[in-house]
Amino acid sequence: MKKILTILAVAILASATVFAITFDGTFKGGYKFTFSEDDAYEAVGWKQNVEARLNVKIADDNGIWTIKLKDMAALDSDDKIKANLSLDIDNLIKANGGDLGDFNIGLSIGANSAMTALSAYNDVSGDELFKAKNNGTYSAELALGYGKMIETKVAFDPAANTITDGVEAKNTGKASVVVSAMTTPVDGVSASLAYAYNGLMYDVDKDVKVSADHVVNVAANANIGTIANLDFDLGVTVFDAIGMGNVAGSAVLAGDTYNVLNAAVYGGVDLVNAFFEFRMFNGKTTQCGMKTQVNVNPVENLAFDVYFNMANFESTDTIAVGGDV
Repeated sequence: MKKILTILAVAILASATVFAITFDGTFKGGYKFTFSEDDAYEAVGWKQNVEARLNVKIADDNGIWTIKLKDMAALDSDDKIKANLSLDIDNLIKANGGDLGDFNIGLSIGANSAMTALSAYNDVSGDELFKAKNNGTYSAELALGYGKMIETKVAFDPAANTITDGVEAKNTGKASVVVSAMTTPVDGVSASLAYAYNGLMYDVDKDVKVSADHVVNVAANANIGTIANLDFDLGVTVFDAIGMGNVAGSAVLAGDTYNVLNAAVYGGVDLVNAFFEFRMFNGKTTQCGMKTQVNVNPVENLAFDVYFNMANFESTDTIAVGGDV
C-alpha cells in the first residue's frame, strides 16, 4: 500500500505544477407522504438521499492525476471527509510522447470507504440499490479497458474491518475484493458482471448496507432510442445480485443467501422523462415492490420530480407519494 502511495506521489510531482480546482455538489429536498391501513398518513422530510453535498476536485491540466475530497459538507452524514487520489496512466504516457491508443489504465487509492463495481444498470431512480461494493475502509483500485468494448476494475482492501450500520455489527476478519467487467459493443447496449469477496450491497433502504462472503451480480441495459437514433430515450434495464454466506446487516436480507432483482422501463426527452421500476428482495423474507417517477428539467442543473413508491406489495403501510426539487 505504501509503495502505491509513493508511486502516485512521484507521478503527481512530476506531471505538472499547475492544477485546476473544481467545486461541485448537489442539494435535494422535498416531502414524502406515507399511508397506512387506517387511512392515516404522515408527512416526512426526504430521507432516501443525503440532502446536500460539497465536493472538491484538484487535477492537473493534462488529466494525469486527480485528488477528490468528497462530502466535505453533507447533511445527515457522519461528518467524515472522503479523500481519493487517482492516476490516469494513459494520459501520463501521452504527456511524455507515447500513445496507448484506445487502451486506458487507471489507479486509485484513498480513505473513501468501499469502491463500487462497474454496472450496466441504468439507475433511473437514483436510489443506488443496484451497486455492489468491496467491504473496505482504505481501498485501492486498478482499472483497465479498451475503449467502450471492455472495461474492467479490481478494488481491494487487504485489511480486515468491522462495519456497524445500526442494525448489526459485522466483524469480517478478512480482506475484501471486488472484480467487475462491462462491455458496450454498440451505443445503447451494455452488459456487466461483478464478483465481490467480503462484499457489500444495499438493502430496501439505501441507508442500510448488507455484507456477504460472496456477492455475484449481472446487469444489462438497452436504450432503443439510442440504437434507433431517435430524438428521445426509450429503454429497458435489469439487474440481479446474489449474496451467499454470512449475510448480515439487514432485517430483510440477512441469512445464508439473498437475492436482489431490479428491472425498469424508462423514456423521455431532456425536458421531461419518466420510469417504472420493479424491485424484488429475497432473503429472510420475500418482498416485491415498485417505484414510478416523473422528472421535469426546466433549466440546466435544476430538476423537479414526483413519485409513487410501494416498497412491499403485501403491505399498504409501504405506500408513499412525494416530490423533490
